Amino acid sequence: MLAQLSTYAADPAWHNGPWNHGGPGWWIVFPILFWVLVVSVIGYFIWNRSPRRTARHAAEQTLAERYARGEIDEHELRERRAHLRDRR
Repeated sequence: MLAQLSTYAADPAWHNGPWNHGGPGWWIVFPILFWVLVVSVIGYFIWNRSPRRTARHAAEQTLAERYARGEIDEHELRERRAHLRDRR
């Protein structure tokens, strides 16, 4: 028992507690993942609200309304929609 106690006393990490063994450990991943998630969500909302994306959505909606009223046929709808989506 005395030998085991002297081994614990000689280990400097034992004085820091059972959770700290000389470094931050694997738990450091969670704050990094949290901030990556926060930045990704903010980036997605900025991208989703961009004027180009909003204009493209409005144009596709107008095409869908024209198709529903019978002003254009299915072939023309697909052709124009593909043209809108190819523009960047």
